[in-house]
Amino acid sequence: MPVVMKTPSSLQTIIYRQYLKSALVPMLVIEILLLGLYFGINLYTSGKNQALLLEEVQGNLLDLTAVRATRIDTQLRGVARLASIMQADHERFFASDRHCVLPNGEPEFARHANGAYYKQADNGGSSLYYSATTRIGEIEARKARCSEGIDPLMRSIVETNPLVTQAYINTWDGMNRIYPFLRDADQRFGPSWNVEELNFYYEADAQHNPERRGVWTSAYLDPAGQGWVMSHVVPIYRGDQLEAVSGLDITIDGIVDHILDLHLAWDAAAFMVDRKGTILAMPPRIEALMGLQEIRDHDYAEPIVATREKPDEYNLLTGRHPVFRDRLADFFQSDDNVAELSVDGHEYSLIQQVVPQTGWRLMVLVDKAAIFEPIEAMRALSNRIGYLAIGGMLLFYLVFFVVLLSVARRLASRIATPIHALSEATGHLGRGLREKPLQAVGIQEIDALSVNFNAMADELEQRSSQLAESRVRERMTQEEARTLQRIASTDALTGAHNRRKIQDLLQAERLNFERSARPFGIILGDIDHFKDVNDRHGHLVGDQVLAEIAGVLAASLRESDTLGRWGGEEFIILCPGASLHGLTTLAKALCRRVEKHMFPVVGQKTISFGVTLARSGDTVESVIARADRALYAAKAGGRNRVEVSD
Repeated sequence: MPVVMKTPSSLQTIIYRQYLKSALVPMLVIEILLLGLYFGINLYTSGKNQALLLEEVQGNLLDLTAVRATRIDTQLRGVARLASIMQADHERFFASDRHCVLPNGEPEFARHANGAYYKQADNGGSSLYYSATTRIGEIEARKARCSEGIDPLMRSIVETNPLVTQAYINTWDGMNRIYPFLRDADQRFGPSWNVEELNFYYEADAQHNPERRGVWTSAYLDPAGQGWVMSHVVPIYRGDQLEAVSGLDITIDGIVDHILDLHLAWDAAAFMVDRKGTILAMPPRIEALMGLQEIRDHDYAEPIVATREKPDEYNLLTGRHPVFRDRLADFFQSDDNVAELSVDGHEYSLIQQVVPQTGWRLMVLVDKAAIFEPIEAMRALSNRIGYLAIGGMLLFYLVFFVVLLSVARRLASRIATPIHALSEATGHLGRGLREKPLQAVGIQEIDALSVNFNAMADELEQRSSQLAESRVRERMTQEEARTLQRIASTDALTGAHNRRKIQDLLQAERLNFERSARPFGIILGDIDHFKDVNDRHGHLVGDQVLAEIAGVLAASLRESDTLGRWGGEEFIILCPGASLHGLTTLAKALCRRVEKHMFPVVGQKTISFGVTLARSGDTVESVIARADRALYAAKAGGRNRVEVSD
C-alpha cells in the first residue's frame, strides 16, 4: 500500500499554529466541554420530562376513556335491557294472539298504489307497512290490527331513552311496525322488500344467532330515513318458530351528541370504532387526519331494499390509510391500550378502551407535539440562554484572537523569514537561477548556515554543468539505438513488423507453446491480382494499396495479435491463444473488410487467406508451410476466400 505523504507546512506556519494552539486550545476545550455539558443536561432533562409527561397524559387519557367507556357500556346496556323487555312483550303478543288490545283506538289501513298495505293515519302509535308481495288475508289483517297493542312499550322506550331514536318489529312475512310514526312508510319502503336480506333482521335469525340473545348490528343506512344507525336486535320466537325480529335504533349523530362529547386537553380527539374496525363516529379533526368525511347527506329518493353499510374506506383495518391499516391490525388483536403512530410527519399516541357490551372501541388520538409543547418551549428558552452564552464567548475570543494573532505573526515572521529565504535559494540550486549569495540576518545559526550554503551552491553549479553535458550525450546515444532497432524490425512501407521480426516472434511463441501448451495460430494472406496494380497503375499506387491494406488489417485485430509483412504482397498475422474456429472467423472478417474498402485509383481489391493452428512438434517452418498450402488452396479455389489447414 503506497504511503501518502502529507503536504509539508512552512516554518512560519508551524510556529504560528503552535503558538496559537498552545494558547487557544486549552481554553476552547474547557469552554466547549462546559457548553456541551449545559446543552446535554438540557436535552437529557427535557427528554426525561417528556417521557414523564407522556406517561402522565396517557394515564389520564386511559382513566378518562375507561370512565367514558364504562358510561357508554352502561348506556348501551340500558338500551339492551330495554330491547330485552321489548322482546318479552313481543313474544307475549305472538303467544296470546287471541286477545286484541287497541290502546290508541281503531287504526285505519289502506292499499297504496304500489300494492303495499299500510296504516293511513297517526293515531299516536306506530306506523305499519306490509310488503305488496304478502297476500293480506284474515291472519295478516288481524296481525296488523292487533299489533297496535305493542305500541305503548315501544313509544315509552323511544321517549324515555335519549339514545334510542326508533323502536320497530319486522315479521317473517314482511310486516314492519315502527315508532315514531312514519307518514310516508308506504313510499319509504317501496312496494316490497325482503326483510330476511337486511342486517337488522338476519343478524338475529337462527343461523346467525342460535343463542337467541340480543345483538348489536354494524352501522347501516336506515331505510326509515334516520341516516346512519346501529340497532340492538332481538329475535321473537313462538316455540321454535322465528316470528319476527325487534330492534332499537341509535343514530350515529346520537353517538356523537351523547357519547363523544368529551372535552379533552392537549387537543386530543375521540372517535368510536365498531368491533370490525369501521368508524362509527368521528370529529372533524379525525376526518381531516384520515382524509375522510362523515357521510351525513343521504339519498332517499328511492326505497332502500338492501343493507347499505359504511364504505370500506371507513374501516381502519381495510381502508386506504396505510398507517392506520397496517398499525392497527396488530393493535386490535393485542391487549394493549396504548399505541404509537406516525402520520404525515407527526407522532401520535393512540388510546383505546373496549366497550364490553358491543365490542366497540372508544379511541383517543393525541398529538405528542401538543403534549410536549410546554417542555419544548422551556427547552427553547434554555437553548436561547445557551446561545447567548456562546455569542458572548465568541465575542471574547474574537478580541482575544485578534491580539494573539498579531503577537504570533510577528514572532513567526522573525524566525521564519530568513529560513524561507534559505529555502528558496535551495530550490534554485543547479538551475542557474541564483541571483546573489545569501546575506547575514543577525541570527548566529542562520548566518553560519548561509555561509555554508553559498559555498556549496558555487561548487554545485560547476558540477551540474558537467553532469548536464554528460546526460545529453547519453540520451542522444539511447535515442539513436531505439531508432535503429525500430528500423530493423519494421517494414518501412506498411508500418507492420518485417519478416525478420515476425520470425523472431513466431519462434518465441513456439517455445512458449512447448512450455505451457498455450496454442497459437497464423493467418497468411496474399493480395489478389496485385501484379495487375503495379502493371496498370505503377509501383507508387501499388505501394499505397499495400499500406492501406495493412491499415485495414491492423484495425481489425486484437491487442494480442501481431501483423507483419511477409514479403511482396503477402501479410502474416500471429494470433496467440487462438482456436481454429476463432482464426477462421477472423480471417473471413478480414476478407470482407478488405473487399468493402475503397482504394484510391484502383477501387476495390480482395485478399485470400490461409489459416492454420500450431501443433505439438511443429517448427516455425512447418507452421508456415501449412499456412502457405492453405493460402495456395484459397488462390486455386477462386481467391477472396479463406482456406484452413487442420
